[in-house]
Amino acid sequence: MRTTFIETLTELAQEDEKIMCVIGDTGFSVFEGFEQEFGGRFLNVGIAEQNFVSIGAGLAAMGMKPYIYNVVSFMTLRAAEQIMLDICYQENPVVLVGVGGGLAYATAGPTHHALQDLALMSAMPNMSVVCPGDPVEMKAVMKQSKDFGKPLYIRIGRSVDPVVHSGDIDFKIGKAIQMYDGTDATLFVTGVMLQEAVKVRELLCQKGITAALYSMPSVKPIDKEIIKERAALGKPVFTIEEHSVIGGLGDAVGRVLCEYMADTPVQFHKFGIPDQFAPVTGSRDYLRDLFGISADKMAGAIVQMLGGDETI
Repeated sequence: MRTTFIETLTELAQEDEKIMCVIGDTGFSVFEGFEQEFGGRFLNVGIAEQNFVSIGAGLAAMGMKPYIYNVVSFMTLRAAEQIMLDICYQENPVVLVGVGGGLAYATAGPTHHALQDLALMSAMPNMSVVCPGDPVEMKAVMKQSKDFGKPLYIRIGRSVDPVVHSGDIDFKIGKAIQMYDGTDATLFVTGVMLQEAVKVRELLCQKGITAALYSMPSVKPIDKEIIKERAALGKPVFTIEEHSVIGGLGDAVGRVLCEYMADTPVQFHKFGIPDQFAPVTGSRDYLRDLFGISADKMAGAIVQMLGGDETI
């Protein structure tokens, strides 16, 4: 998704001279072409996350359209106050692009794991939170971001994220994207877990369970209408994310179920990272399996919750 980000940003910058790219001493081999083409519209602030965010806010306040790019765990945690007060409180239309969401930097340990960012950013007034699932969604999000007049946080993967969608998509911030229909359950997924969710659905189909699958790149605002529509069917609802089970997609969907579906209770379960730090160091796939969010583990758990044989 990084390549899609810079390619699309370059296209947008060619059309709009107010677009700028600001980085925090990261993204080597990614931004050289942008810097060469646009010169003064590229700025490397260095390793100074708070200043980096405040500079982005200042550029937006002066009428520019800054896209500020940094590692998720550093940008959101180290500069939370600046994001809250300089960007959100003053409603500066900065686009924050966080690279390395979830367990992208798995082997680097908890200092680099980004498992609380959706919760943190969603809690900030005026901030919208988007988590594209593949390069197709990333391109669609970038095109929407250009004229998005409010603060926007985009959480992306790290390097090579596979294309999951087979063609162009109709995406709008605040809306879900239907991937597959199904009658026995509904799967809502956000971010790079999209490919894993497709595998989960395939494994369920092998067990005779057909699940509807919706990609939800827009975590805030959340698509309340599709959640209510699916819950009204009375079939189990599951959420899938590479984020803490606290404050992410699962909680956003759960709030809708609690607020609007009191008269139509449904079985609901969140697949995500439990409220703990990773106890060991390992690859992304290893940690996903450890935390129960690999395709096999999730499909087995769903089958068991639906009363079947969980052997996958």
